[in-house]
Amino acid sequence: MKPAQFLFYVHLFIANSLFAQLKEETLLLFDNGQSKIPVKKIEEVSYQKVTLTDKFWEPKIDKNRLIGIRSALKECASSMDNFDIASGKKKGKHKGNIAGDSDVYKVIQGAAYALSNTPDPELEAILDSLIDRIVAAQQSDGYLFTYWIANDLSKKWTDVPRKHELYCAGHLMEAAVAYFQVTGKRKLLEAAILCADHIGSAFGPNKRVETSGHPEIELALIKLYKVTGEKKYLDLSTFFVDERGDPRRMTAEKVAPPDRDPNANTPQRWRPPSYMQDHLPVTQQYYAVGHAVRAAYLYTAMADISMETKETKYLPALDSIWNDIVGKKLYITGGVGTRQFHDEGFGSAYLIPNDRAYCETCSSIGLTFWNRRMTGLYGDAKYADLVELTMYNAAIAGVSISGDRFFYTNPLESQGKNKRNTWDDPPCCPSNIVRFLPEIGSTIYGKRDKEIYINQFIANKAKISVANQEINLNMETGYPWEGSVSLKIDPETPVDFAMYIRIPGWAQNQLLPGGLYHYVDGEPNSGKSVIIKVNGSRIPKINMVNGYAVIKRKWKKGDSVELALPMNPRLIAGNSRIADTHGKVVIMRGPLVYCIEETDNKKYFEEGNGAMLGPVAVTPEFKTDLLNGIWVINCKVTVPGKKQEMNITAIPYYAWCNREQGQMKVWLPFSQND
Repeated sequence: MKPAQFLFYVHLFIANSLFAQLKEETLLLFDNGQSKIPVKKIEEVSYQKVTLTDKFWEPKIDKNRLIGIRSALKECASSMDNFDIASGKKKGKHKGNIAGDSDVYKVIQGAAYALSNTPDPELEAILDSLIDRIVAAQQSDGYLFTYWIANDLSKKWTDVPRKHELYCAGHLMEAAVAYFQVTGKRKLLEAAILCADHIGSAFGPNKRVETSGHPEIELALIKLYKVTGEKKYLDLSTFFVDERGDPRRMTAEKVAPPDRDPNANTPQRWRPPSYMQDHLPVTQQYYAVGHAVRAAYLYTAMADISMETKETKYLPALDSIWNDIVGKKLYITGGVGTRQFHDEGFGSAYLIPNDRAYCETCSSIGLTFWNRRMTGLYGDAKYADLVELTMYNAAIAGVSISGDRFFYTNPLESQGKNKRNTWDDPPCCPSNIVRFLPEIGSTIYGKRDKEIYINQFIANKAKISVANQEINLNMETGYPWEGSVSLKIDPETPVDFAMYIRIPGWAQNQLLPGGLYHYVDGEPNSGKSVIIKVNGSRIPKINMVNGYAVIKRKWKKGDSVELALPMNPRLIAGNSRIADTHGKVVIMRGPLVYCIEETDNKKYFEEGNGAMLGPVAVTPEFKTDLLNGIWVINCKVTVPGKKQEMNITAIPYYAWCNREQGQMKVWLPFSQND
């Protein structure tokens, strides 16, 4: 037996044993039995039906439109050159990142969303010009990937797991669908359809049985299916999902590094199948492994397919993976991914290091995609809770307040070496932020039959069709700074429907299920501290269903609902199994995680590093002139052994590294004795 074959069987034996053990363990993890219930299919209300009036999100979206998108378009110039080379308009070889096509597509997608929010003829003309250049590079059979077209077209589809062909094709489809939905223009959509048909002719049962190393096309094909009505795209998406972990492709070289290569087991030379979630069929994957972005996109597609088909075969795996992440691998900011294996992926259970946190911005955005689908699948507020946690912390930490500087990784502790960049290599995170922000409106509402779901608290005016009638909703709130939310309901005629209002877990003394994080302060929020009024009268007993307050009535013009959430600062500790959080706490206020920066706390980082925070030594204060207006938390700490008190100021985590470079901490030493 050759060394490579021996290694293959050893790795396979160990992997199967480990997976069997973890499968059994993970399935027992706070199982709620939801995989046994029918898919609810709660439909998101599109951002196109929602007009934001929100003082927190609107400035960020405006800066993204005016600064972020335009700077991204300039940064994409070299990638656009690749399209011109592929079309023959320019001479040369492919330049830059192999997946550079995808960044162009993501920026177009984000720009399309922005056009829906704010018409901009100049921007639309720029996009039309880009689309002309993209379409010119497409081959007659529909193939479109500039790396191989510019370098050696004969090699197309020869390295599907690593070359990002299908990944780029997926982002083409997402951009095309978005641009068509906003503008009605079909040129890019027709190119995406031609590309999808080419892929369908090459891949599938009795054809090429490979799958992309980076999931994306799976969820993109679902969007193409929904806009065209062509079931073949849904079927192709399902094929790519179901093809993962096919034992026919598990060769020795894939499971174990090749022999006689001293550098084979390095991140640059070899990745195991688990890195790209290709180690087992998806229905047998019960815990989160591998590259965190790839995983989040795959789970999104699995949830999408479940939504569209009402097929339940993926649900046990999705439930178990979600429980594994939330119960063992999630950062307090809602981020995922560590540097443990230098793979931008999920580490071991409870290995959640602060300074070595990867928390790639893309993985945070991917996590919101997945949990938005899970909210629609089950109608359980815990998934919308995770969307909120990630969205307000790990995701928007990835972009500066100015809108033109970005983080690729988002650590929870810094020695002062971190700085924001204009464009990273690869630039996947900046281009992802560009498309993430203008679609925030889609996170707010869901609808089903005679039900409207309030998932996020973002000021807006919306038109929602429910119970065979279009209903105008007006939400007013100062969230996340304030806990008051006002809803005005304006149907054309009186109509019966149920309103489901998410009551955040943090307002009920449980941030998320699973026990990974818990409150330690002496003033817990309880469900009793949440107040709901209908037409000015308080509801004495709130009817709770899966984390939602349910109000069923015949709604008429002028009806109103008021929600009051407690916004006192809270202290949160980590599970005792998390080594990096022992003896430490995090300050939270509402959905926001706080941190301390050296620029506000030079004395602390110079003299009092290790000073202990007490249980009641935190007070909030609004500062209009700081970081575009934020609530800070003023804290009193005590230096051990010196009885020396020191004042420190904490800011929202998303706002760090927007001033001078310096040290930062999220987790602070804590003493139970004030």
